[in-house]
Amino acid sequence: MANGIGAAGTAAAIGGAAIPGIGSLLVPALFSLLPGLIGLISGDPQKKLRRRAGRLIGSQGTLANQLYQQALGSPAFAQAQGAIGAGANQTANQVAASLAARGIGTSGTGAILSGLTPSLVGSQMAGLRTQTFSDAQRRAAEQIAQQLQLLMGTSGPSPAQTGFGQGINALAPFLQQYLGARYPQFRASTPTG
Repeated sequence: MANGIGAAGTAAAIGGAAIPGIGSLLVPALFSLLPGLIGLISGDPQKKLRRRAGRLIGSQGTLANQLYQQALGSPAFAQAQGAIGAGANQTANQVAASLAARGIGTSGTGAILSGLTPSLVGSQMAGLRTQTFSDAQRRAAEQIAQQLQLLMGTSGPSPAQTGFGQGINALAPFLQQYLGARYPQFRASTPTG
């Protein structure tokens, strides 16, 4: 106040000289806009959200591979492998007994049929691994979808945007009063109940 201009003088210098008490409204309104303006300068929250979502989606393959490796080492997978082996042994024994009962166990047909057992085991093991990988991919997709839902649930207005909106709300009465005094032809009509 070295030059004698206080809050009212500042408001008058800005253009509010015709409105008494404008400084008491203008200064708090400008201060309430300040956090919003700083937030707008700091960056686009939607851009940050898109970047985080992209990283989540991009990690799906890695997550699926981790889940697959965990499943391969699980007791359930070992038990399924054991069941395939036991089933293959039982099938091989039944085929050998059936061929021997018919007297063709040592024939070419017997050799071909007994040689199919490893192929059967390989096929079932491949199916087990394929199903395990499909389950891991499904689980990874579900986990990422849940994380995306949580992320999108937090995508409301940022604190800076909220502060800016509150500042605009605080500034609105000043603007209405100023514009109404300056341009009476544009004065907003008040709604009647």
